[in-house]
Amino acid sequence: MIYTAKEIKQIDQTASQNGMPEAVLMERAASAIVPKMQIDSSSTILVICGKGNNGGDGWVVARELAVKGHNVSVWSPLGESKSEAASTHAIYAASFVHIIEQPIATDVIIDALFGVGLSGPVSGKARDVIEWINEQSAEVLSIDIPSGMPSDHAREFDGLAVQATHTYSLHGYKRTVFLNRTALYYGQLERIDIGLPHTSDWNVLTESDFDQSLLERDRFSHKTDYGHGILIGGSRHLLGAPFMAGRAALRSGIGLLNLSIPREASPLISTLPEAMYDQHTDLLEKTYDAIAIGPGMVEGEGLDLIWQQVTRQSCPVIVDAGALSTKRLEARGPLILTPHPGEFSKLTGRSVEEIENDRFTIAAEFAIEHRVHLILKGTYTLIVAPDGTGAVNTVEASALAKGGSGDVLTGILLALWAREGGSWSPNEQAVLWHALAAKSISQTIHPASVLASDVIEELGRI
Repeated sequence: MIYTAKEIKQIDQTASQNGMPEAVLMERAASAIVPKMQIDSSSTILVICGKGNNGGDGWVVARELAVKGHNVSVWSPLGESKSEAASTHAIYAASFVHIIEQPIATDVIIDALFGVGLSGPVSGKARDVIEWINEQSAEVLSIDIPSGMPSDHAREFDGLAVQATHTYSLHGYKRTVFLNRTALYYGQLERIDIGLPHTSDWNVLTESDFDQSLLERDRFSHKTDYGHGILIGGSRHLLGAPFMAGRAALRSGIGLLNLSIPREASPLISTLPEAMYDQHTDLLEKTYDAIAIGPGMVEGEGLDLIWQQVTRQSCPVIVDAGALSTKRLEARGPLILTPHPGEFSKLTGRSVEEIENDRFTIAAEFAIEHRVHLILKGTYTLIVAPDGTGAVNTVEASALAKGGSGDVLTGILLALWAREGGSWSPNEQAVLWHALAAKSISQTIHPASVLASDVIEELGRI
């Protein structure tokens, strides 16, 4: 689960009101974190505690490590704790640890300077402390969030935060874990459950979330049981995209596939003989279970007239690449948009930098405003529902950083939406399948050499 700073504070407040005081939460956090810390018994440890609740967590962690026999020193460069719970733990921990007034060389630094409450760039002495931490050769373990790191977005982030070796994220992940500009500061990331209820609107998708039943077939089934879709794509100078998307749809199990292509693409028909073919000038006279439009298309070349025909149908419509436009944000059935940040910039009027610094907020607001399903592609692809709830794909697949990858995803989406007919959203499963196929093929071919067509052929092996 992924939380904003406001949500975390509300959860803590609710816990306190329901009989779980801050001091007990700090104990629970430390009890969960310390067993995860793989620290050699001969290593010296410096815990740097701030004045807030994150510092309180640090004091309890310091005490527990000292009880286990570690040589622990604590430095509070910003002064005494300002919360009663943190102050109580600091007083008690003083009997177990060394309290120091100046930083010392050490093997391990535990960063408990700031938590999720920080807003704006770090200033004053705290800035000096973070710079000192980053200059050290010690292993750096951050509690909840690297100090100096904003929790929700990177709009005001100036680049100064603790560069952690390992971060123990309490209760849930923070949004900046999944932003390109801030992700690397977290180092190795581990979520620590402290026994609080989960209420987030955002989930984290991992390999284990892929539903293998998507690949199952009933022995008595018929091709019509797996959906009839049409993929509309291509232009006079971009001919290959619809064929890649079409092959991906077929490899993803669609029962029947029509390809609507420009006349200039006709010589490529023999590369995908399993599909049925139409031309862009043909009317959509059939009723389809799902439609995908956009791979290889450009504005003009009859796109507006084609869109008018598409919106007469009530099935799910996947819109990608050249068909993405503010003119195409309404349809009778579910509308699924699949932009990369550059395309999303054109849809929102926001710069790519703005989007990348605050992907969650901007994506959710757009999905809610236009009542669309949104798949905002990237290292951490966001899958957003029309109500603004969503999920983040964490399956690492650097091989997808290549032309044609988006076309493959469009084909997978078409196949799954055609089969399900809008009864539920298969977007999360489509994104996972796409990433898993890319990751799998990267084990036999270097990611730099993987082609979009390689990913297509790997779909059936997941």
